Amino acid sequence: MESKEQYRQQQLAMIAAWQQSGQSQQEYCLQNNIIYHRFHYWYKVYRDNQSADNGSFVALNITPPAQGNLELHLADGRRILFHQPVSVEYLKALIA
Repeated sequence: MESKEQYRQQQLAMIAAWQQSGQSQQEYCLQNNIIYHRFHYWYKVYRDNQSADNGSFVALNITPPAQGNLELHLADGRRILFHQPVSVEYLKALIA
């Protein structure tokens, strides 16, 4: 009999396999004979685990702005507008 931790790791590996498959959740479940609500439960566990690993930070993707201005939207609704280019290091220091 497998332990609870082994089962948990197996389910989280299933989520990782789905992410690499490029399929929708429903397509993946149908193709792999997985009950959708069970998959969805483990996906929620996976997401919660990921957000716990990352603390309260989210990924920051920077693309060159069209007009030369940069606007940073914070999670609490505040915005910071830069009128000249800034480095990623500066942004990290600013929001840390």
